Formats: sequence, structure tokens, C-alpha cells
Amino acid sequence: MQDILAARQADGSSAAEEAPSLVNAIVRERWVVLACVVVAALLGVGLSTVQSSKYTAESKIFISAQGDFQPLVDQPQNDVARYIANQTVLLTTNEVLQTAIDDTPLPGVTTRELYKEIAVTSSEDASVITVEATASSAALAKTTVDGVVAAYQKVRTAQVAAQVKQVDDTTGTSVLQRNAVEAAAAVYGNGVNNVQLADVPESASSPQPLRNALILALIGLIAGTGYALYTQSFSRRKVGPNEASAIFGAPVLSEVPDRGRIGADDAIAAAYSEPGDAYRMAAVGLDYIRGTAPGVFLITAPHDGAGSSLTALNLAAAAADHGRRVFLLNIEDTVRPQSEADHGVLRVPLHDLAQGRIDLGHAVERKAASRAQFGIIRLQVLQPVQGHPVPDVQAILDQLPDDTDLVLIDAPPLPASSASFVLAGQVDAAVVVLDEATTPADLEELQRRCRLAGIPVAGLLVNHIRRPNTTNSRRRQRAAMSAEPNRMYDTSPRGLPIINSGQDSGGFPALGGDDRGYGAPQGGGNYGGGRPEDADLPWNDVTRSGGSSGGRGGGRRR
Repeated sequence: MQDILAARQADGSSAAEEAPSLVNAIVRERWVVLACVVVAALLGVGLSTVQSSKYTAESKIFISAQGDFQPLVDQPQNDVARYIANQTVLLTTNEVLQTAIDDTPLPGVTTRELYKEIAVTSSEDASVITVEATASSAALAKTTVDGVVAAYQKVRTAQVAAQVKQVDDTTGTSVLQRNAVEAAAAVYGNGVNNVQLADVPESASSPQPLRNALILALIGLIAGTGYALYTQSFSRRKVGPNEASAIFGAPVLSEVPDRGRIGADDAIAAAYSEPGDAYRMAAVGLDYIRGTAPGVFLITAPHDGAGSSLTALNLAAAAADHGRRVFLLNIEDTVRPQSEADHGVLRVPLHDLAQGRIDLGHAVERKAASRAQFGIIRLQVLQPVQGHPVPDVQAILDQLPDDTDLVLIDAPPLPASSASFVLAGQVDAAVVVLDEATTPADLEELQRRCRLAGIPVAGLLVNHIRRPNTTNSRRRQRAAMSAEPNRMYDTSPRGLPIINSGQDSGGFPALGGDDRGYGAPQGGGNYGGGRPEDADLPWNDVTRSGGSSGGRGGGRRR
């Protein structure tokens, strides 16, 4: 079986190779991206409706001069670009703006406010300066821009006249020179060839709903794309069944639908329910994988909360209903904090059970499926580790009946527990349990652990889980853990685990020896206990009495 699984997984891809491109990320999160675009566009339209209308009027000044008026310079420097730039700045100076306010009916407007309402641009090639003014009405916009242009012409005319007067007042200037300067000034004028006055705007320049919608839609597209890349990144993207199957090179045994809130009484799904049928499908898949040989499978998950323990329990029940002889080894280590579901569960120290200080028959809990029963052995790996978990588990496996068909080991997730990683060497293959919160990073770590331990992945099972309120769950867990004293284990002379809780031990029944018949009163050791009707159960041949056992023999993988 291992050779077949190893060959099948040889071509399995790495989780890192499955990281999506930009296009794939957008496609996978297309509805979120589309929602961002639509919402942003609607927001742009909505913002446009609440904005007040603005009108923009435009006027053009065609410059005729090649430079400043320089009457006393024989060869003026005709730097047109610099001259146009200077005139563009002059249009926004306080001198021009104040002149426009004084000469134009612009009541209550300051030079600072007028400066914010106008925009001046220039074109060096065409020697054209464009002046735009924005106002709350079309008429006011035209009046403002025409007033600024007229004020500029007035200021330039005054500047040229001042230069002529300066020449006239200069001592030693001949009449001929003064006449030449006045003639040049008349030709120069104010340096403006023509002015194209503004037209009254026919429509508002802002707001523009279509433009705003397109701009915000583009911003929404960028935001949606960023979200898609974030959620579909290696450490955040959720892995689907098909991708997980490709990563491990293993089939998806089944997908279990959401079962809602599950209590202790309904942990095993009803036989003819949809979840029950999904578990039976997975159990049949394991039969096909293992063939006729007995199989030991590790039920693991890439992270806590994926439902691996519940899956192991239901797989055992489904296999038992199919007539298989099933044992479920439920293993927990003391390093990990106790979960809410595991609180109050009695566990047997693994090393004590393997060394014979606890009778194996008394450690088995009988669990009823719909048409059969299977055995559960709840084990605890004490930290620091007593002995070594691998030979301890090997000793327990060797004592199981010869007719055992299937052994499922339910341990904490491999990436989260060193004890589980050590025990992984005792199994034939692993069954990986995924949920909708599993990411490629989770699978990469689990895949690395499985390869390091040398165990193939037989199949995958996908749980669809309704996520609880984690904050309230953690509060209930802390409250429950603080309400009851810590459980400690010891062994009695007859080999039974005793619960010490700081009270009289007589107040608690010994595990496997209570009134449910989970064990013989004096450590005789039959799995079925003292009930005559249990004499034909498959685990009745196993006993630790006198050092004998049914014996699977031959050992496991290592």
C-alpha cells in the first residue's frame, strides 16, 4: 500500500507552486473586485449630486511682444519663452488681481480668493496665455476672467508708460531720443496682440458625475485587486479541494457538509443523514486504498479547528457499520492547551499503558455506531515524555486482536504537536482533514512534515464548518478550565488509572471499571467488561493478564 501511495504522490506539486498570478487572484475574487468597482462608481455619482455646481469661463491672450519693453537697449534679448513665463506669473500677482477687483464688479472678493478661482497656463510655441476662472454662476465666471485679462492689459500699459516717463525725466536725453522712445512705446503698446474674450459657459464644469464615477471606479478596481492579491496570497488564500488534491497527489475521499453546532450526544452523524453518507464514502475509500491488508492511518490536519477528531470518530463509526474491526487511538499531549471539546475526557497515560501498569482491556471505551461498535483508547503523552512514544504505540498496536481491520490514530495536528510528529512514523499513511480556513502555507508545512516522517497521504477529507464566535469560545474554555481542578493520573496495585482531584478517590470511578462495563472489576482485562452479551465483540480476546495478548504481531512500519 505504501509503494502505491508513494508512487502516486511522486508527481504531487508543492503548495508554493500553486500561488496564483494577478489574473488568477482577480478571477478567484471577481465578485469582490466587481463589488468594489460598482460601489466606488455609485459613490462617485452620489458625491456628484451633493456638490454645488461650478462654471468655468476661458479667455486667451495672444502675445505680440518678443520680450520686455527696453527703449534704451540697442539689441534687446528676445527670450520669448522666458518672457511668456514672466507674463503668466504677472497675471496671478496681487497687482493684477487687485486691479481686477477694483475695476470689475466682484463684490466681497479678496485677492487670495480670486487667486484660487483662476488658472493661468501658457503655450510657448503659440505665444498664447490661457486664463480660466471658476465661479458659482456662468455670468460671474465670464465677468471674472474678462476682468483679470483687462486688468493685466492695464497693468502692462502702465508699466510701459512708466518706462517712457523714466526716459523723459532722465537728464541729458535729447529730444530726438525721447521721440524715438515714445514711438517705440506706441508700437509696443502693452505687448498684447489680441484678446479672445470668454463666452458664457453653457453647462457646469463640475461636478461631472460620469468622470467622478470613472475615477472612483478605477480606485475601486485598484482596491479590489489589492484585496484579491492579499486574500489569495500564499499565507492567506483559502485552498479548495481540487488544489489540495493536486498538492498532495491524493484523492478527495469526501466532503462533509456543515453540521452546525455538534454536541457530545450527536458527535457521530446519523447513518442515513447527508454527513453520515459522506463519512461512509470516505471509509469505503480507505478500504480501496488499504486493500486486504490491515491499515493504520493517522487522521491529522494542518491546523487546529479543522475537525480532525470528529472526522476520526465518524470514520471509525462508518467503518464499523461496514463490518470492519476498528480501533480508534485518540492521543493528546499535555503541552498543548486543553480544548473545549476535550475538557473532562479521561485519558490513560500512554507509557503506563504500554508498560502494563494499566490493563489494556480497561482502557478501551466501547462506542456504538448505527449497527455495530468500535473501540476507543484515549491516550495521553505526558511531557516531559516518559519512555518513547514510538515503541509505546507499537506495544499497544501489537496487542490488538488479529482480526483488527483498521486502526485510526487521532492525534493533534502534525505542525502543532511534537508528539504527533513522533507518532507519525508508526502509521501506514495519513488522512488529511481540511476546512475552509486552510491556506497554502498550512498545507506546505503539513506536506513538509509528512515527507520528513516518510508517510504518504492516502486521501483528503474536506469539512465545511460554520465558524463559531472564537472570542466567546475562548472565554468559555478558560472559565471551564478554571472551574475544575487539574486531573492527575496514577496507577493502583491492580493496574487501573485513578483520578486524583484533591478529594477522596472513592468519589470517582476507576476508568474502565464503572457501571457501564468498560472493564473487569479486578483487572481481568476483557475489553467487553462483565456483560455476557458482549462476549462476541471483536476486542474480547485481548487481555494484559499474565502478560498474554491476542497479539497482532509482526510490528508496524518501524
